[in-house]
Amino acid sequence: MARKAQMKAEESFLAGNVLGAKQWMVSAVRLAPDLPGNAQDAAAYNVHAAAAARSPPDCWYAVLGLPDPRSGAAVTRDAVKRQHRKLCLLVHPDKNPSKAAGSAFKLVQDAFDALSSRHPPSSAAAPTPPPPQTPGWPPRPPEKPRPRPQVVQMQRPSSSSRYSSRQPEPKVPMSTSSNCSQKTTARPPPQRRVSPPPAVKKPSEPVAGSCPACGASTTSSGKSNFRCMSCQWSPMDQRRHDDDDYDYDDYDDDYYY
Repeated sequence: MARKAQMKAEESFLAGNVLGAKQWMVSAVRLAPDLPGNAQDAAAYNVHAAAAARSPPDCWYAVLGLPDPRSGAAVTRDAVKRQHRKLCLLVHPDKNPSKAAGSAFKLVQDAFDALSSRHPPSSAAAPTPPPPQTPGWPPRPPEKPRPRPQVVQMQRPSSSSRYSSRQPEPKVPMSTSSNCSQKTTARPPPQRRVSPPPAVKKPSEPVAGSCPACGASTTSSGKSNFRCMSCQWSPMDQRRHDDDDYDYDDYDDDYYY
C-alpha cells in the first residue's frame, strides 16, 4: 500500500496537482515510515506545496520550513542556514530520485538567497560596541609635530663676480719694538762675573844683596819689611792680615832712614 501511495503521489505531481501529490505522500509515510525514499519524496512535495500556497517573496519562509516573522516568531541567520543545509541533503537530485527533486532544490536555493539578505550576519547587522575603558592613566596628550629645520641654500657666486668683488686684504700694522718688549717676558738681569785676582809671580830664589823680584842691588834685602826701590816689591805684599792683628813691630826703624 505504501508503494502504491508513492506512485499516486508522483502521478499527481506530473499532472500538476501539487496538493494531491502531497496528500498521497503523507499517506505513504503513515503506512510505512521506514520505507526507503519516503523522507526525500515528502520533503520535495512539501517544498512545492509551500511555494504554490503563496507567491514569492512571501513563500520563502514556508519553503525552508521556517515560521513567518509577521507572526511574532524570531528568525535568525543560523536558523536559515540550518534549514537550508537540511533540505539540500533531502532534495538534491543526486540523493533524491523523485521527479520533483530538481525543481524543489532550485526553490530551496532561491529561498536561502532571499532570506540571507534579510538576515545578515550578527557582526554586519549590529556593529560591535567598543570595549569598556578600564580606569587607568589619563590619556597621553597628542604630540606636537616638530618643526622641520629650514635649510638655506647660499647662492654660489660666479667666477667673474667672485674675482671682481674680491676685497683687498687689510694690512696688519707692524708691531714696534716697545710692543715686542711688552709681549716678551721679563728676564732677570745677567749676573756679573768677578774675574779672579791675578796670580802673583813667585819670586825666585833670593840672592844676597839683591831684590828677589827684579834683581836690583839693595842693602836691605832679607828683611821682612824690605821694599825694593826699583820695582816696589816687598815680602809683605803676600801676607794677608787685618788691622786688628797687624803687627807694627815688624817694621824696623831702619826702613825710614
